[in-house]
Amino acid sequence: MIGKILDGRYEIKEALGGGGMALVYRGQDRLLNRSVTIKILREQFASDHNFVARFQQEAQAVARLSHPNVVSIYDVGQEEGLHYLVMEYVEGNSLKEVIDGKAPLPFREAVDIAVQICEALEHAHENGVIHRDIKPHNILITKQGRVKVTDFGIAQAVSEATMPYTGTLMGSVHYLAPEQARGEATGITADLYSLGVVLYEMLTGQVPFNGDTPLAVVLKHLQEEPRPPQELNPDLPPALERIILRCLSKDPARRYPSAASLRADLQALRNVLLEDNSATRELPKVAALAADPPDERRDKRRPRIWAWSLLAVFFLALAAAGLWTGFRYYLVVGDTVVPAVEGLTEAEALNRLAAAGLKGEVAERRNDRDVPRGCVISQTPEAGERVKRSRPVMLVVSLGPRMQEVPNVVGDSEREARTKLQNAQFKVIISPNEVYHPTIAAGSVVSQEPPAGSLQPEGSSVRITLSKGPEPKLISAPDLIGKTLTDAQQTLRENKLEQGAVTYQRSEEYFSGLIIDQDPRPGARILQGSAVNLVISQGPGPARQEAAVLIEPTDDQEHHIRIVVIDAKGTREEFNGVQEPGQKLVAVVPYYGKGTLQVFRDGQMIFEGPVPARNITVDGED
Repeated sequence: MIGKILDGRYEIKEALGGGGMALVYRGQDRLLNRSVTIKILREQFASDHNFVARFQQEAQAVARLSHPNVVSIYDVGQEEGLHYLVMEYVEGNSLKEVIDGKAPLPFREAVDIAVQICEALEHAHENGVIHRDIKPHNILITKQGRVKVTDFGIAQAVSEATMPYTGTLMGSVHYLAPEQARGEATGITADLYSLGVVLYEMLTGQVPFNGDTPLAVVLKHLQEEPRPPQELNPDLPPALERIILRCLSKDPARRYPSAASLRADLQALRNVLLEDNSATRELPKVAALAADPPDERRDKRRPRIWAWSLLAVFFLALAAAGLWTGFRYYLVVGDTVVPAVEGLTEAEALNRLAAAGLKGEVAERRNDRDVPRGCVISQTPEAGERVKRSRPVMLVVSLGPRMQEVPNVVGDSEREARTKLQNAQFKVIISPNEVYHPTIAAGSVVSQEPPAGSLQPEGSSVRITLSKGPEPKLISAPDLIGKTLTDAQQTLRENKLEQGAVTYQRSEEYFSGLIIDQDPRPGARILQGSAVNLVISQGPGPARQEAAVLIEPTDDQEHHIRIVVIDAKGTREEFNGVQEPGQKLVAVVPYYGKGTLQVFRDGQMIFEGPVPARNITVDGED
């Protein structure tokens, strides 16, 4: 496979490894002169339509993503039964190699890596993609410390996430969420569970669940609670342990609701760690999850028994009053049907909910390609549900489409332009009207709209116009008669003309293979790019004839004589000899068809005349 060139462009340089479905190589993009990663589906799966579909699904999933923490996809193709992806080449190590080399990692380093993974997942989830195979092997660390999440091979659209996965269980069992292990539908919290396992492993050097067989590990994910990471790493900050254990909750509803919320807690903890090198301070946002440490409770002064009794009576009275008020309120407050507010502006949605006796709250704001900025993407509860009045309705409001900078593709070939624009998350429209351009080659981009450098909504269209090359000019048709076909083709190319129809005719004037006629005729005015039709001789050509050449002496000196014939057979020398002093030199010269005869004495032409002629006399005078 090494040295093979795919699509005439991607040269395979060296093997990098492989997974269960594909082999991975480092390649060279010979067109753009850059290193790339080439992933080729294994031979045993290439004939399996399901595997091929899953392989192509990886390309579709990743192609929708454009983020500095996600490995970009450049191209996808098929050649000679090989299905391949061309992806960004990341020079560095996998997180698995980093963990194996120096775990447990320093707190700040582990948190920083987890924050970047969250940013990649946040972008993927916003674009409807769940990774479902987060593990250290699929997380690359560049030499500059940037995290790159790769291998979205089993990612599926969130819209399909409600369908249980009944195929082969994918993903390494050590990082599998319990709902994945049960074969149930999985959501974004499955990725956060797997990230919790990765964070656990970075900070302890161990995965939370291990066993002799994959099945044993799966059962532990389903049935057992993880060993607290502080038991393996006593220096671990309590706040960081709580973050990990929340990610590892068996119940998806008890995990972080989004990658953004997990990232917020990690960033807050990272700020604390930067301020306090002892790494023992509590994260205020999550510290309340823990009760007071046992030592502190032991030091607190116990109230007397009578004080406990008074407090008990007081709180029981408050509770009774509160329960009665709440119960009465529940009985008095009626229910209502939740109105539809999706697609409305935020203000319109809040007003409509208020009119129905409901309170609207914005739970999240995020980018959306299809919903205008400030309008509602979704609502919970959904429209049509019957709920108690004053119940809050949670809204997700659009920030509008994500804005991207339009790359410059003027001068690029159509294929290069498509690749650049699609990698930047734009759709490509080819203008049907090509134009002439004096310097840009035919098939390359002459102009683009919107212009390069402008900020445009992700997923919007960029129209490109292609060149027809330089505008053709009127020229005189070259004289091709008497030339071979090869010479005529070269002359046509030099004059930017095309070869037209080629026919053959018998000719006694021209030898076989020579052009005897052309259309348009030599000297006619034609447009560059036009075709010239050719007629080629089938022979036999002109018969051999002879002419006698008499050269009179001029003096008593010896002279060097050359005779050259130009005829249907071309230009050639037919005599080369010495004329003795006073000698009348006679030379018999063959010729074919019409032509010209030239006589040279001592290198100087002394005669030039037409043939055929039976006898030619050259007098002694120059």
